[in-house]
Amino acid sequence: MSALDAQQAQYQTSNAIVRGTFGNNSTRALEFYSPFVNFVEGLKVPKGSKLLDVGCGCGWSTYAFAQTGYAATGIDLNPGAFEPPPHPGCTLKEGNALRIDFPSESFDLVVCINCLEHLPNPRQALDELTRVCKPGGKIAITSPNLLSPTVGLLYCLRPSSWKSLIFFRRKETPKHPYGNTIPETFAFAFLRAAQLMLKLVCTTPVFSMREADTRPPFFADNDACYLCNPTDLIRYFKRQGFKLERRGKPNRPPLSYLFAGGTWIAAQKPAAN
Repeated sequence: MSALDAQQAQYQTSNAIVRGTFGNNSTRALEFYSPFVNFVEGLKVPKGSKLLDVGCGCGWSTYAFAQTGYAATGIDLNPGAFEPPPHPGCTLKEGNALRIDFPSESFDLVVCINCLEHLPNPRQALDELTRVCKPGGKIAITSPNLLSPTVGLLYCLRPSSWKSLIFFRRKETPKHPYGNTIPETFAFAFLRAAQLMLKLVCTTPVFSMREADTRPPFFADNDACYLCNPTDLIRYFKRQGFKLERRGKPNRPPLSYLFAGGTWIAAQKPAAN
């Protein structure tokens, strides 16, 4: 079994060291997902519209969208991980982001929250998201920006993090996309900056992959296998003829999305002829 296959097999378990969990604490769950819900609401898709939440994890994001007024369906590899109570607007079912089991053009709104970076074939996943989105519908994707050249450096410069900084890799040290030791952090910052520059001059998306650290607990994206970033997604959606509605988190300066720690992208599918 390959490392990626092992990673996907682990995602099919409900163990709390593999995926985030909120139990029955709806207050904490809804508070956690409120920035994502607000981001999607800002796209002004009418309430009551059909929404698909791809890679919904424990299901609370789907539940939050249902509470907001969408007819929300969430899919994830492990249905045993779903936690929310029943809700008339919320449907949770087993599903795979790489092979979405719905007919084409089924949903007005397709969202993918903190999932794309964990997928071994991000282009295939994006193809599936666009396939099930209706003409004129919208797609919203949020994730870390794992190609940011500044996030790791800022962590090293923050006094509150100095006690946790290490200089040498140990056997148990996880493998994070930004690096885990001080030398790694600086080396990766230069590498990510170079990768970003190449992407900015390339007209087609190039999905940069990495070897995921499949040793749980999975935290801080040690297990990410795709260096998710806004530039790839912008290139992808433009080539599909989509209209870009968001390139970064709302109310941020222009172009700040290139260096920010998060990826916040929304695009509208072309209307049917």
